[in-house]
Amino acid sequence: MGSDQSRADAAEWAPLVTALVPTYNGASFILRTLESLAAQTWPHLEILIGDDRSTDDTLDVVRRFAGISPNTRIVERDVNLGWLRNSNDLMDRAEGELMFFAFHDDVVAPDYVEELVAALGRNERAVLAFSDMEVRELDGTTTLHVLDEVEGLRTGLQRGRVMVDRPGNWWVPNRGLFRSSAFAEVGGIHPNDEGEYSADWTWLLGLSLIGEFVRVPEVLCTKHYTAGSISKKWRHDDDQLLALRKSGIAEIRRSRLDPVSKFLLISRLWRRMYGRRLPSGVKRAARRLGL
Repeated sequence: MGSDQSRADAAEWAPLVTALVPTYNGASFILRTLESLAAQTWPHLEILIGDDRSTDDTLDVVRRFAGISPNTRIVERDVNLGWLRNSNDLMDRAEGELMFFAFHDDVVAPDYVEELVAALGRNERAVLAFSDMEVRELDGTTTLHVLDEVEGLRTGLQRGRVMVDRPGNWWVPNRGLFRSSAFAEVGGIHPNDEGEYSADWTWLLGLSLIGEFVRVPEVLCTKHYTAGSISKKWRHDDDQLLALRKSGIAEIRRSRLDPVSKFLLISRLWRRMYGRRLPSGVKRAARRLGL
């Protein structure tokens, strides 16, 4: 799917890209993810694997892969960190100017990195470029997932409104390519009161507040759900949703948005939490805090 135009656009900019592979007990399927990374047409690629104290043969699989892929580094954990802390540590260790998550149940097209580097190269305001996705469910069915609501949105307030509303495919950009400077500014993936529950939403919310998202309208990534997929285990109950939205408010508050934009987004999220506007006392307190 790579085009001559993509190669021309990226020719003068050749950043090192780090593929972040947080894994736990992925021995039965991680090799297909790693092979899709080895097949990338982008020549400046680092593969950084964090094995989170797997109890199966994952570590043996990734060691064999690293033995024939010299651009691969493995981080072996002494204790199990969980996907969130594992991911944050990998981002902190990455050497690339750009990074992306290659979760061990995802497979990317050979020109995935090349196309997304070109998309970021064409837009210096963008912090993240992502593609459309296919998802293969446990029963073998395949569905297309597209997030086009953030296309062309120039302000953090506009993008924040979309992410606060959590459209059905809000998670698709988490399979995108992002700038390491954006990770440094957002500060990584933040847990909420329910731990790791859907914390990739607050991560993407934080990124959306600092820069544009660019969509490449091609399927460059396929997610394969497995019985052990983390998101299949979440309860999605009221306590988890409340904790997530409270974490979203914290993400907005710590951003560099102007006070008015922060207040508008927090008010919007509050209404989604409680179905009503902010109490007048909270509004006065927010004004005193500069929100």
